[in-house]
Amino acid sequence: MLSKALLLLSLLCVPLFAADGPKGTVPRTNVAAYPAHIQANGVAVGAALLDPAQVKRTFVSDLSHCCMVVEVALYPSKDNAKQNGPLNISLNDFVLRRGNSDVAAKPTTADVVAAMLHKKSDTGRTVAVTPSLAVGYQSGYYDPVTGPEAPGAVYRGGVNVATPHKSGSTDKDRKVMESELGEKGLPEGEASTPVSGYLYFPISAKKPCTDCQLEYTAGGNAKVVIALAQD
Repeated sequence: MLSKALLLLSLLCVPLFAADGPKGTVPRTNVAAYPAHIQANGVAVGAALLDPAQVKRTFVSDLSHCCMVVEVALYPSKDNAKQNGPLNISLNDFVLRRGNSDVAAKPTTADVVAAMLHKKSDTGRTVAVTPSLAVGYQSGYYDPVTGPEAPGAVYRGGVNVATPHKSGSTDKDRKVMESELGEKGLPEGEASTPVSGYLYFPISAKKPCTDCQLEYTAGGNAKVVIALAQD
């Protein structure tokens, strides 16, 4: 009886462990549905660079000041999968480059992005100073300097100093951001069917990236360069 109970418990726990890690997004019908796409080395790659408005609609976390976001989809070739096995996906396979610049960036993991946003929110808080007024009542007494003081109301002024809470500045906020970004990020690992998700590049999105290129290298194959475009 105990063994059956343990078996049932183990079966119930399987979906919980399987749910860990990035889930990504739902791949579009085919690679041509992405504004930028290419096919090489046994895999078709589709990509879309999100503009600030799209980022704001897609994420609760405010990524506009820290990152450029690219949605990537990979469509492994069935013939290539039969011959060479599943496609192995890693964030290290991708690089974002502006034009022909020698400077490039690799995508950042969800926990690092959340930590960046958390630090920025925490250091960006300001001290709020507001006036305060206290009203009390005093009974009459004799002041040796000013003379007799009549009973009545007493008003005392001052200021209140406080550091207001800013969204993203608490550990709970950081964990929520990390969960959201991880959930929507491009899943890593083996894939034999289409998979898609977001990549977060630590490049400011304030300057439009009209000449950005996504470089993709997988399994020691030749590098693929995709001129990014927005939907």
